[in-house]
Formats: sequence, C-alpha cells, structure tokens
Amino acid sequence: MTNRGFWTVWLLLFWGVVAVASPTESLKTILEEFVFTHPAQISISYTDLTTSDHIGIAENRPYNPASVIKFPVMVAVYEQLHLGNLNLDDTLVFTNDMRVGGAGVIQFQPPGARFSIRHLVNLMITQSDNTATKMLMEHVGLGNINRLMKERGLKHTVVRATNLLRAEGLNYSSSRDMNHLLVQLYRGEVFSKELSQEMMTVLLRQQVKWGIPKHLPGTIRVANKTGTLDHIKNDVGIVLVDHHPYAISVFSQRVPNRLFGTGWIAQLSRLVYDWVLVRSQGGGAGV
Repeated sequence: MTNRGFWTVWLLLFWGVVAVASPTESLKTILEEFVFTHPAQISISYTDLTTSDHIGIAENRPYNPASVIKFPVMVAVYEQLHLGNLNLDDTLVFTNDMRVGGAGVIQFQPPGARFSIRHLVNLMITQSDNTATKMLMEHVGLGNINRLMKERGLKHTVVRATNLLRAEGLNYSSSRDMNHLLVQLYRGEVFSKELSQEMMTVLLRQQVKWGIPKHLPGTIRVANKTGTLDHIKNDVGIVLVDHHPYAISVFSQRVPNRLFGTGWIAQLSRLVYDWVLVRSQGGGAGV
C-alpha cells in the first residue's frame, strides 16, 4: 500500500471511530486496528498526562527493551546522585573491557581516556552510545538498577547484561513499565522536581528521531528513547502537546525488516497525535 493509500484508510477509520465512541474507547479501537494489520508482535501503552486516561494493548508482555533500557539506567545514575554517592562531574576511565560495538563514539577512544558521568549520560541517551551505557551500568551496579525499578513500581523490568548487543533473554521490560516511569518523570516524582526536569532535558536532546517524533510537527517537543536490534523496534517518550501532553511506549518484536519497524512506529505516533489534537480542539462525540 502506498503512503497516500495508508493515510486515506487510516483517516477514514480515525474519523469514523472518533465520531461514535468515547475518547479512550475511540483511541483504543484505532490502536487495536493498527496492531491487527501489522505482522510484528506489538505492545503499546498510552497515558494522557492531563487526565490520566490510560490505554494498554498487551502492555504487560515482557520484551527485550534493547536501548530503551538506557532510560532506566539514567534514572539509576540520578538516584546515586540524589543519594550523594556520585557527582555528575566525577569521571570514569574507559578500558578495553568496556568497549561495545554498535552505536556510539566512546568505543573508538583510546584506553585510559576519562569522561565525566554527565557526558556519558548525555551520550547514552542522545546518541544511544553502547559503551557509555556499559560504563555507567558497571559503575552503578545491576543490583541497584533492578532494586530501583522494583521500588518505582516496574513489574517486568530486569537487567542482567551490560552489553546490550548480547542481552537477548537477559534484559526485559514492558511498554507498561516504561510508560509508568515516564509518567513519574513528567510529574516530577523521580527523586525531586529538579532532577526529574534535568532528566527530561536530556531526553529532549535526543538525536535519534526515527520513531515517535518523525512525522510530528517540528514545533512539538518530544522526550524519547529508542531501542533497535534485528527484528526489534522500540520507542518510548513524552509528547508535549498543549492541553493534553501524553506518554507513549511502543515495543515490537518479530519485525520483518528494519525499514518496516521504524516506519510503522512513526505512523502509529502520528495517528495518536492526530487523535489527541482532535480531542484538544473539542472534535468528535464525547471528546
């Protein structure tokens, strides 16, 4: 189906559903129809940050989060900051055993190079640097990361591997867990309003934009973190729309190919945005 054909079909469905259903029911129907028409195994969690309306589709199913796990790792780093156990200007030494391939520039630095924790966090989130992630995870400790996620109410998030290229069957999370953590962050409940805002600012500097932000207007700010491996495509984030900002987390596996996975998350994100925009403007029955 061409892009024009895709949007024609979905806009017809979109307006038809909005006209006859309550707000959350209409969006849930749109998302269910979208998931049904795609071959990948998909999980979606959506929360309106103004009304707390929530929709989940297979949201408790555990997935390999891939690089999405870097969001909880950042939160764990900031917990240690909050507890006084580290300073963001402290430096960590890069060694050969910390080197991880894939995304990132730290892997190409010489052993012995030093980097501030602040810089490593920024690279881990904005460029999805795998080596920076391993350095931070080893420094904070997997035990602290897992304990913190449980304390924050995440039921499916477990981290057993610091090399994210070798984490299949070891690292798990769910769209529900990530959305839960995003909601806490937006509300300023992650340690303090100041630290929550600081982490939001890092997410807003995200440079990897193939998913949630791709088809949204350039004026819409998105604080997101992607995750991608062969046959895995994930993206989680906060979309700062006037009146009805929302958190959305999308996990997928068994994706037929890389292009398909990145494209459909961007399409799904635009459908949700259009629905929220209609709701914000008072369109549709019961909206």
